[in-house]
Amino acid sequence: MQGNSGSNLKKNQVMSPELLISTRTRSTPFSSRVEACGVTAYTVYNHMLLPIVYRSLEKDYWHLCEAVQVWDVS
Repeated sequence: MQGNSGSNLKKNQVMSPELLISTRTRSTPFSSRVEACGVTAYTVYNHMLLPIVYRSLEKDYWHLCEAVQVWDVS
């Protein structure tokens, strides 16, 4: 697949650009603990850094399927 920039990207290929933290992006109160847990990728939402990948997308998916509990606390 070739984009407008002339780069050759395969379908579903993930690019790894760097994200420079500036005054327009903020960390959360949990950022230091998230980094200690080994986050490997972030996304930006509402000027906040949100972790999206820890080990890998596939390993994180299987962890959610096999090890996460949902509680109804209402």
